[in-house]
Amino acid sequence: MAYFDPFGGGYRRRGHSDAVVVSAAELQRLQQMAAQLEQENKELKAMIERLNQELRQKAQEIEIKDEALRKQSEHQKQLEAELVFLRAAVAEANERKTSDAENAAWQDRYLRLHAELDNLRRRLEQRSSAETAENRRQILADMLPLADHLDLALQHRPQTDDPQVRNFIANIEATRRAFLETLRRYGVDRLEPLHEPFDPDRHEAVGVISSESVPADHVATVVQAGYSEGDRLIRPARVLVSSGSAQSDQTPKTNRKEG
Repeated sequence: MAYFDPFGGGYRRRGHSDAVVVSAAELQRLQQMAAQLEQENKELKAMIERLNQELRQKAQEIEIKDEALRKQSEHQKQLEAELVFLRAAVAEANERKTSDAENAAWQDRYLRLHAELDNLRRRLEQRSSAETAENRRQILADMLPLADHLDLALQHRPQTDDPQVRNFIANIEATRRAFLETLRRYGVDRLEPLHEPFDPDRHEAVGVISSESVPADHVATVVQAGYSEGDRLIRPARVLVSSGSAQSDQTPKTNRKEG
């Protein structure tokens, strides 16, 4: 606990034999820092709540789509039942030795219904697979801003020995590690191409800077990490591209191809 010492020129902490003097300006700076971290914590909680609401909305949309698929599945079952009936009718017609014209009509109807059922089954499978993949990608993309906020919080972490502040920063680091590990379990890889050759298919150039240590057309700074799911890019990494040393006159190719 700190108290003001009018003869010592500042604040002192009680309970220490070798009292540490903390100036009023330093104490005020630490208080402002704690208030700022508290505000960032509130913003992170608000972001998490917003993402949870969006996830619930996505779940409702998926339920609506599942209901549509269920109705299509019922239609498929009706077609299958009719197909079974027609198969029995064709077999009965063959046993009764009906006329060739009637038998051909039954056979034609059977074949057309069978083809319609196969087409419906393929369409349902393709649509279900495509919608599932798109919903998965959209949910993953909606989760990425949380990782961005955690990155920004750590990029602007203060250098201090205050145990409460250091503990708060450690909690943010642990949350970030756990979040990235969750993304990896779902097959999402993080792209941080620092010093790698600029790839317009996976990187988005937001600027060009000269650099003595990074060759031209290489990534000098990663402004925002990118993410990919297998071979598919969820979001490109936003980067600053090196133009080489200040004396060189090379211009990197920064037009990203649209996939």
